[in-house]
Amino acid sequence: MPSLFYKMRHVTSKESDPRICNVKVEHKAPCDRVAISTWEQRHSAVLPEDLRNFYASTDGFNLTWHYKYSADEILPVGSIRVNTLNELYLSPALKDLLDFALTRPTSGPRPVLNTKSKVFELDTCRTIGKVCLVFTGGSWSVWLATREGSWGWLADSFTHYFRMALVHLGLPGWQAAFAHLPLIPWAEQLFLLLAPHLLEKSEAESTNIIAVPSETGLNHIDPNIFKTSVRQYKNSTRQTN
Repeated sequence: MPSLFYKMRHVTSKESDPRICNVKVEHKAPCDRVAISTWEQRHSAVLPEDLRNFYASTDGFNLTWHYKYSADEILPVGSIRVNTLNELYLSPALKDLLDFALTRPTSGPRPVLNTKSKVFELDTCRTIGKVCLVFTGGSWSVWLATREGSWGWLADSFTHYFRMALVHLGLPGWQAAFAHLPLIPWAEQLFLLLAPHLLEKSEAESTNIIAVPSETGLNHIDPNIFKTSVRQYKNSTRQTN
């Protein structure tokens, strides 16, 4: 886990912008095998290996950072969050959102859901909607379900989604922008201010889209960083005590 925290802090470090401040990573204990197995039995679903490794290293994740607009104005901006294992479920609010989305006509992509599908709330995407971990058709993927009833594809794995959160600095609304959904004006201003290279205006259309860099330009998250064992965590805790 120390390598993960280092990668997170490096992205939002003062080296990239001296106005970035109050970078905080909430340290969480890992989930043991019993807790993970109990979750899988309760929900009749086997977690993908990368997410299993993640929860075996930390029970959720929360990184926040602030931006110093002026000497007297420091506001919260960035947030990268993954729900705890107990929070990874089909919440009543998410179920209502899914039911609403089914009634809305859409020409964009959406997951094919049936009686065998599983949908879990991975994160609340602030005022936009919810980030969903979806199992359907024998595979897992990550989607954004917006409050307007639209769907946006985000990633074909948890590791890919987590890497994209890192690349986009946890900026407000990055999921919507990446999924080619409308970006609210104040969030667009933050992109232009802090990461203009991620926001690309198409000359042919007015839709806001995120320009995805080549593989060499991305911050890579090694799945092995999620393989810290419970024993290693306990040993490190004893040393600090």
